[in-house]
Amino acid sequence: KELVFWEHKFRQVCDEFIVCSDDGSVGIKGLVTDGIKLSLEKHDDISEVVAIGPPIMMRACAEATRPAGVKTTVSLNPIMVDGTGMCGGCRVKIGGAIKFACVDGPDFDGHQVDFDDLMNRLKRFAEDEKLAAERWSETCRAEIGDGGKAVPQ
Repeated sequence: KELVFWEHKFRQVCDEFIVCSDDGSVGIKGLVTDGIKLSLEKHDDISEVVAIGPPIMMRACAEATRPAGVKTTVSLNPIMVDGTGMCGGCRVKIGGAIKFACVDGPDFDGHQVDFDDLMNRLKRFAEDEKLAAERWSETCRAEIGDGGKAVPQ
């Protein structure tokens, strides 16, 4: 429950706002796909679902909407180095074609995304990212002080 944010903002602009939580401490107990399925059962006029989050969750959202033929837009965030598509770090397969999230996206048709390829590419630098985080934590001389600002030790 303590991780829910902007609920009041969403309620101001949404006809219906469904919160899903793993532990059931807020909203319905279950995955976001449970909320999607609930909405699809209650409403036959849903024209689009927008999913933003981890790739595995966005894939599940796209699969939940596929049988109903509901347009599903996902926002992909693979590693983007230069923002021009030249480095190829953000390459994704969409409908069998190669796209670059930094220039062609980041929003794509979730039913066309090759999530297997995307998730494999996201794991590509996992070990390097882990080592970089360890090096940073060993050498960083800042600590979080009052107000969440980094202050020197």
